[in-house]
Amino acid sequence: MGDSHEPSPRHDVKPMEKLQETVFNGGKKRLPPFLDHFNARDLKILFRCWVAAWVACLLFLINPSLSSLGTATFFACLVLLMLPPSSVVFIYLLGSLSLYLGVCLAWAWGVITMKAAYAARPAADTQAQLLALEQTAAQQANATGQPVASLAQVLVYEGHMLDARVTAVTYCLVCTFIYFMARLRASNPKATFTAIFGIIIADLFLIFIPLLPSFNGTLPLTLAKPAGVGIGLGFACSVLFFPQSTSRIILNSMEDIIELLTHPLAFTMATLGKRDPDLDMAQLRKTQVGIIGEYRKMEPALAFLPLDFSIGCWGAQHVGTLKEPVRQAVSAILSLLEFHMNRVSGKARAKEVLLKYVDQIALEDEKEVRSGREVGRHQLQQTARLLDGLRNADTEPIPEEALQAFVRTASKAIEACVAALAAAKDCIHMANGPLLYRRPSSAAREELCERSRRALEDLRAMRQIFIQDTTDSLVSCYGPLLEGKSGEDGDRHAKNFGGIVVGMVFEELMANAMSKTEDVLAQVLDVFQSSQRTRVWWPLSLKAFVSWVSGKGNKAPAMAPVADDDPEEQLDATKSVQERLRLSRGYRVKRRGLLSRIILGTYHWFTSNEGLYALRMVVVTIALGIVSALPSTAGFFYREKGIWALIMAQTGLLPYMADFIFSVIARVLGTIVGGVLGLLAWYIGSGTGPGSPYGLAAIMAIMLVIFLWTRLYLPPNLLQGSIMGGATFLLVVAYSYDDTHVPTYGNPGVGYTVFWRRLLLVLIGIGAGTIVQLFPHPPSAAKHISKTLSATIRAISDHYALLLSCWGRGQEDGRILAEPISLQMAESLLMLDGPIQLLRYEFSSSRFDSANMDEVKRLCHGLNRNLGRLLSLSASLPRQYQDRLARLTGLLDHRCIGEIMAVLSVCEQALKTGDAPPELLPTPLVQRSMEYWHTHAMDILLAPDMLRDEHYRRYCVGLSAYVRFLSIVDELVLVIKGVLGESHLVAWEEAGV
Repeated sequence: MGDSHEPSPRHDVKPMEKLQETVFNGGKKRLPPFLDHFNARDLKILFRCWVAAWVACLLFLINPSLSSLGTATFFACLVLLMLPPSSVVFIYLLGSLSLYLGVCLAWAWGVITMKAAYAARPAADTQAQLLALEQTAAQQANATGQPVASLAQVLVYEGHMLDARVTAVTYCLVCTFIYFMARLRASNPKATFTAIFGIIIADLFLIFIPLLPSFNGTLPLTLAKPAGVGIGLGFACSVLFFPQSTSRIILNSMEDIIELLTHPLAFTMATLGKRDPDLDMAQLRKTQVGIIGEYRKMEPALAFLPLDFSIGCWGAQHVGTLKEPVRQAVSAILSLLEFHMNRVSGKARAKEVLLKYVDQIALEDEKEVRSGREVGRHQLQQTARLLDGLRNADTEPIPEEALQAFVRTASKAIEACVAALAAAKDCIHMANGPLLYRRPSSAAREELCERSRRALEDLRAMRQIFIQDTTDSLVSCYGPLLEGKSGEDGDRHAKNFGGIVVGMVFEELMANAMSKTEDVLAQVLDVFQSSQRTRVWWPLSLKAFVSWVSGKGNKAPAMAPVADDDPEEQLDATKSVQERLRLSRGYRVKRRGLLSRIILGTYHWFTSNEGLYALRMVVVTIALGIVSALPSTAGFFYREKGIWALIMAQTGLLPYMADFIFSVIARVLGTIVGGVLGLLAWYIGSGTGPGSPYGLAAIMAIMLVIFLWTRLYLPPNLLQGSIMGGATFLLVVAYSYDDTHVPTYGNPGVGYTVFWRRLLLVLIGIGAGTIVQLFPHPPSAAKHISKTLSATIRAISDHYALLLSCWGRGQEDGRILAEPISLQMAESLLMLDGPIQLLRYEFSSSRFDSANMDEVKRLCHGLNRNLGRLLSLSASLPRQYQDRLARLTGLLDHRCIGEIMAVLSVCEQALKTGDAPPELLPTPLVQRSMEYWHTHAMDILLAPDMLRDEHYRRYCVGLSAYVRFLSIVDELVLVIKGVLGESHLVAWEEAGV
């Protein structure tokens, strides 16, 4: 190259040695993940939430506000624990709107129910009951000297006005509402708060409508007013204390993503020059999950960019331009990371198979080896023969001289890539920095611009140098071996083809990572230079909000716990392409009649996961709520706060057993811990007195930090436990203060009395929920995840069919959709991490356990990534190379396609039904592909000049991706057979095989 220059060393960028120390050793000793939030960003969020919650607690310690809002004033703080103002103002208001939507829906339905219920009882009967109530109250007042009104109220709560007709109408209508709210919660995570608060308000009507003597439309005000106050405090704190915009949140996430993208580069640097890299697969997978998880956390906020109101240098339109470059950089660097994962897992797998089926044959008697029946033996033996035939001492994947050349040029390329990522991150950090204080000077901005420009120029130059040097190394190493006639040297070509492919694949992946990093830095630098002035940015469009609301799979940041997401609900990103290409996911030859479809549809609607969950909710509501509607137990239910047990049973029900069991453990522990801390707060702040507002305010300011920290930073599956702890803490302190300052009938007591009653009711609610959850049969999370993975393999089959339809047709749809499809499925698979880990707490009849599920999920990740890579190449690879790859591997051969589709279908059905696959399948598919090549006498036809062709590099990437896709399918078959066994066995010994 004429003007290529070596990039100058950077002294203002994190050194590679320090980066590797951070990645491999964790740098300095770190705190556990839930405590590792001592940074300015997280502490600001904590402070904002803490101020709102503490002010809400002060309301029940101030007598005028306590008298105005009532004994449930603590509900304002409880709302802030459930929905803390940790996000932007708009998103917090959206969550509050969903909360109050549930309150209003339940309120409206409750008023209608109250009118209908009281209409069911004749007016004469009502007057007779009221007259008897007055007489009984007067008699008791004469005997005890207490006010008639107070005694009449006690008689009402003890069930004096109960009537079977009113109770029947109330339960029919309210339980219908609860059924639909439960279905809404199970089917749509965005409606979690709507369903929870709707059910809580509905419980008030369920309990009090049969008891009350007359219509009372303001019944929910006891909870609605404190909830509104809490939402108002959260909104005020969101505006006053460290307000955040959607743009700022996205830029923070982009900083974190760019920082994580340097980790695969550190892994690459550590493996250079090593034939057997000592990388830990667990660490590689953790890095992969971390990058995808951080991207997934950022993605929901992107939908709110057009609605963003912000003050800063960059507006929503500037931040939006970074989405595509960052996504492409994530995809490119993840491909590089997966290259290392494939090397590590492939070498380990090959070594294990060869050691078991080839290398030990000489040491053991072959009859003894055959005597034991082993699952997948036939496929493993064929795989071992294939691997043994490919072994050759004279052909290492990459010769030593080429390897050393790779080390020299790749090291400089990685350093340039890391420097560029660091520059991009610094630009984002400076533009996203403080607005009113510590603003960067013009000199600092200019210095960062200059450093970023140098990093961009160095990266561009280094990319060209890297491609040229690595290509020259391969040509100088393999060029002499590639000369000669193709027919005479076909075997020699084939022996060296593996090393060439490995070298070319690494070169292409590294060059692509550098190219996408260059795009990120170029776009960041362009925005950074063009937008330097702080200004107000107004919302762009309301269309995005309508799109978000109408989309079932869309989520907002911090709106609902991840554990509530249903990973089986996935959007089909290929649908539009299939329509344009006139493809179909399938069709049925014969359809049922309209009446049959209606009957079956109704049956499936009631017996689906959402339907069964809602039915369980109704059953547990009736089982516990009916106690309040019986004359002999109504007073007991009211005095002992039985509504706590009812709400506990309702909110504790979950669609799947593994989640439920873990939730029970977390809730009980949360209740105990919250109760103990509540007792400490009460007795420290009050001593033996009636409760000092000043002492309680001081101690609660400290305690709330603990509960808000756990609410904000604990893993999502512990969310219910943390909320339960906070709720119990507030109940102990608030009811103790209420009892000593505004005593009313039914108060649970003071201090320890409140705690043990609360704990007992929690256990009663959990016990009732457990019975309902177990009968008639427990909903198995293992079966649900199996079906989800089965659906994932079916989606992979669809993507494979889409690849075959696009291959060789020059369709741009493949390139456009490749990365979105790949990232979308990767995110949906990532959602399974939590549920799969919770399988350890479930007793299930499914043969799949947590480890098996995780292995299948990992293989689905691999299938998804390699198909995505091939789908992208279907548009970018020239037609002659696409045809060449198809002829070499049998990519478009009908028999090969049928075998792959058959194996994928068998895996899909085995995961869904739990039936063992047949012993004989057309596996290993890699061997079938090689047999196709030998059968059709396809010469490799390599020439030194081809190694300099950039399209040939992508051809090698496609070849590697396709072979890896086949090998992962083979491995998937073995994993499933290892769990379910084999069926339709063939007597190999008798057959003489």
